[in-house]
Amino acid sequence: MTDLAQSYDAYGLRVRSAVALPFNRLPDAVDGAAADVTVRFGTVPRELPATTGPFIRRAFWEAQRDAFLMHYEGVARYFVTAGRDMLVEPWGGSDEDVATVLANTPLTALLQQRGMATLHAATVQTAAGAALLLGRSGDGKSSLAAALVERGYALIADDVTAVVLKGGSPTALPGFATLRLWKHTLDEMRMVHRARTRVRGTLEKFLVPTPRYCSEPLPVSAAFVLTPRNGPDIRIESLSPGEAFEMMAKHAHRPRVMDAMGQRQAHFHAATAIARDVPVMRATRPVHPFLLEELADRVEARMTVQLPANRRKVRGKPCSAPAPETRPPAAAPTR
Repeated sequence: MTDLAQSYDAYGLRVRSAVALPFNRLPDAVDGAAADVTVRFGTVPRELPATTGPFIRRAFWEAQRDAFLMHYEGVARYFVTAGRDMLVEPWGGSDEDVATVLANTPLTALLQQRGMATLHAATVQTAAGAALLLGRSGDGKSSLAAALVERGYALIADDVTAVVLKGGSPTALPGFATLRLWKHTLDEMRMVHRARTRVRGTLEKFLVPTPRYCSEPLPVSAAFVLTPRNGPDIRIESLSPGEAFEMMAKHAHRPRVMDAMGQRQAHFHAATAIARDVPVMRATRPVHPFLLEELADRVEARMTVQLPANRRKVRGKPCSAPAPETRPPAAAPTR
């Protein structure tokens, strides 16, 4: 096996990996010394040592400051330390499953170790900056992002958005140029031909490369909290700063991991800055039918009013080109 054979970019980090990942491939080789993060195969400890300070042990994972350990039965074990190193021990999963699980909770733990706030949100570029689409699993974040990308917006991140403060202002970091979409959404949007691989196993959810992707950090300019409800219509209402802060706290990605590693402060500061500086809106929609295009119409209209600018004007070089090359996890070298 050739160790650290592939170079990627995700969330502003150069990743050198022995695992084929569904991230943005870097065209030029990055040696191990230049990498921000390294991902290697190896033997993962079965448990973390007891320690003082924050420590949580759950059924499938445990964490303490600067260390996160997860055992995903049938797929792999993951050990993340100091925001720089990830050790992966396959445990019966396919190469695709190993990579897809890595790109979720273990990656979130690594971002949190680096002091980034992680929101359960898809994010798209508007003429004024980054618009967050927050919600729980199944609320329609990725579907709405896909609909907006089809209308000319560029994707910044899907499912997990990392936010940092730059000059005191909340800034969204670019993730990678793929969406995670259920098959019924692909069918509705006539995008089945774009699906490359399943997110995991036989799950009817697929990784879909996006034709428009923004590879540079952007200031957060608006946030929409998606809220399905039993009702026939779509409503968008502005939230007070207090309500906005509550929503930012509620939609942290993997908050228990964050707490176990003592990283709540970074999320608190980011949530405070968003609630203080950014228009935050609740977008409610019927549970059935989804009314995806109607929801996209309403969100887009509110963005146009809130952020008066030509929505199809792509500002700056980073988002003027097609999305960078992304590849689904390929067969890994013999381990």
